[in-house]
Amino acid sequence: MAATAPPFAPTAAPARIAVASCAIALGACSGAARSAPADPAAPPAPLAPLGYDEVSRWLCRPDLAGDPCHANLDATELRPDGSRRVVPFVAAEDPAVDCFYVYPTVDVGMVPGNHDDFRDTTPMAEVVRSQAARFRSVCRLYAPLYRQVTIAAYFEPEPDRSRHFGVAFADVHAAFRWFLAHTNPNHEIVLLGHSQGAEMVTRLLRAEFDDDAVMRARLLVAMPIGGDVDVPGGKSVGGTFARIAACTDPDQRGCVVASRTYRAGRPAKSWDGPPPAGRTSVCVNPADVAHNERRRLSGAVIPTRSMYRFRETMPGGDWATTPFLLIRDFYEAECVDGKDGFRYLAVEAAPAPGDTRQNPIDFDNVVWKYQLGLHLLDFQLAQGDLVQMVARKAANR
Repeated sequence: MAATAPPFAPTAAPARIAVASCAIALGACSGAARSAPADPAAPPAPLAPLGYDEVSRWLCRPDLAGDPCHANLDATELRPDGSRRVVPFVAAEDPAVDCFYVYPTVDVGMVPGNHDDFRDTTPMAEVVRSQAARFRSVCRLYAPLYRQVTIAAYFEPEPDRSRHFGVAFADVHAAFRWFLAHTNPNHEIVLLGHSQGAEMVTRLLRAEFDDDAVMRARLLVAMPIGGDVDVPGGKSVGGTFARIAACTDPDQRGCVVASRTYRAGRPAKSWDGPPPAGRTSVCVNPADVAHNERRRLSGAVIPTRSMYRFRETMPGGDWATTPFLLIRDFYEAECVDGKDGFRYLAVEAAPAPGDTRQNPIDFDNVVWKYQLGLHLLDFQLAQGDLVQMVARKAANR
């Protein structure tokens, strides 16, 4: 039976989306704009970090059986011949890898500050389930709650913006220190984060890994997806990090996988300004890490139900019995040059001859044409490749 599905698109009206590029589709944003760097004289964060000994401070942890990462993660695969099959999710039994994930912006309030009300964690649960939970097939997953900055905080003047980002990072850093104290020191570490979460991961890499050879030896890979990472032109190290390189080989360890996703064939530029002069954005093609040839992504994983991020009917939402759709070898990806040193992952539906599938995501919807491009799909389109990347690196110990 041929798979048919309605467009995958947020319901936010274009006028609302245009209020700020960071707020597209109730979306997620990365760190502070490059055009206004943090004031080194800004006062330290006035609030003490949250206490992560409390179970309530965690979204996901291996010992929390009822957390969103332990929910049903089965997927319905849409196959090239039009048939469908359910692919059960299988978690790793005793992985020697620990993953630490930081979620993107979910607080779209237009009052600058930090999100400190955790009575309703539905938005965080939804995004961790869709972006990170499937990494449980290769690692033990930890995901803390944190007092992230609101959308409005991105547009604050300094030093207020730096202070609010400082509060967010103080929480993430405290959670990571708890993580280090309560996980096996012989396990390798994977850092995962999207957008604002990618900014937090970038700060963690600077604070804990870049100057510490022992910690760098434990780092399997870091994935600050949808964030800002740059290197000097033509190099794989330098720029954002002094010693941690961008991944240039699928078996490379202790490196960074970063990218921002836009539709192929549409000129793109960074929403928060270009990289510093002489630098280029890091873009690692998950479909071909070593050579960056245009290749098909191995498996996009799209949620079929949503209460928060996407309000319209999701693809397969009216017929699928599983919470996800799996679409293998359908989207092609390649890192390309944008403007002023900005490089991005260009993605397009590219069914092979005889493939009867239609794109369940309406890339022609106006939502995907704004400055953030396919930002909300950064993790979803490449999820199969990102998980496989972790598995491959872990297998080559």
